Amino acid sequence: MKKINQSLFALSTLTLAMQAGAAGFALNESSAAAAGTAYAGRGSNAEDASIMAANPAGIALLEERQVTVGGGVVVPKGDFKGEGSFAGASTNDEFLNTAVIPFGYFSMPIDDQLSFGLGMYAPFGSSTDYNDDWAGRYLANETDVSVINLQPTVAYKFSDQLSFGIGLFATYAEGELSRFINPASPATAVVVEGDDWAYGWNIGAIWQPLETTSLGVSYRSKIDLKLKGDATLQPAGISEKAKLNITLPETLEFSATHELDDRWTVMAGATWTRWSRFDKLVIESDQGGGPISGLDPSDSTVITYVPENWKNTWSLAVGGSYKYSDQLTLKAGYAFDQTPVQDEFRTARIPDGDRNWLTVGAKYELGNDWTVDAAYGYMFASKVKIDEENYNNDGSVNGGLTLEGEYDNTAHVFSASVTKRF
Repeated sequence: MKKINQSLFALSTLTLAMQAGAAGFALNESSAAAAGTAYAGRGSNAEDASIMAANPAGIALLEERQVTVGGGVVVPKGDFKGEGSFAGASTNDEFLNTAVIPFGYFSMPIDDQLSFGLGMYAPFGSSTDYNDDWAGRYLANETDVSVINLQPTVAYKFSDQLSFGIGLFATYAEGELSRFINPASPATAVVVEGDDWAYGWNIGAIWQPLETTSLGVSYRSKIDLKLKGDATLQPAGISEKAKLNITLPETLEFSATHELDDRWTVMAGATWTRWSRFDKLVIESDQGGGPISGLDPSDSTVITYVPENWKNTWSLAVGGSYKYSDQLTLKAGYAFDQTPVQDEFRTARIPDGDRNWLTVGAKYELGNDWTVDAAYGYMFASKVKIDEENYNNDGSVNGGLTLEGEYDNTAHVFSASVTKRF
């Protein structure tokens, strides 16, 4: 039962688990208009109200009231081959679940300079479910986590060249997960639930030195979550209150959009993420030596200790669009996303590797101020190896549980949205 000290691990990770979006546990799926160019130019190309998620200054460039609603459908494929310290299936190729990621935005100009917006989008999320008999079932089994931002936004257009914006968002996070914990009693598992509200902000500016060129810069603050929940042993029904403090990282994004002529437009983007904030995972007991934390005498106030040692990362994207007609615009893009996970600290909950994205998309003007955007993206990640160990509550290595193997993960992402201007 000592291995239960890993039971709350996924409550803190909020991991995408190689499904979609940015590396680590971030999501990109906040705009179908930007998805077609692999999110290149998303902070400088004001196509619709969804730009506020990337750069709040963008809504100052929208001349009409509008509503944009849509979402992404992620169809991932994960493949694990390896072995653990206990008997179990050496392959697992169905542990990534199809997920729907919704978003919605409203924007309106107050006057010629001031604009207001309201957005809802998911910056982080996870849905994974390993087979119950897989080799790493004592380190990870099922994870279902969602994070939603609600963001009011204000933007001001100082001149035809310069706009500025700020958004304040409320973040709600909730999660449920499970894992097997006792090799001597294979039916014994722990189920964890937890949630919290937190708050943050983003700020941005767009400079248009030429009528055909837009340059954007934006910053999104860190989010300090203080998750509280229950860890419950099943089928016994024994539970303990637990708490976890985790900081979701800040980002700095640069974006550029340039119109080559009346038909061709090119975009580029670069995003820096401060993943080094995720250096270790420490989950503490609210009870101090309760029925779960008290099982490990090394530290009865700590339920979980896992070193992460993530590194800061850059993601890069380039894309372009072609205006085929007054109604139809075609798009394509490529993105490279660097993983924050160092090889020696990779875990089954976050088997992350460098990612490459290829995307295509289209925008169609239906008339009567209706616009439809659609995009498809294919993600192929670098094959990564895992050599995970178990840790006692005091941070020392406990060799009782190990997992060795290789992950090969891909994903198909479909995005669509409808915009109505009025």
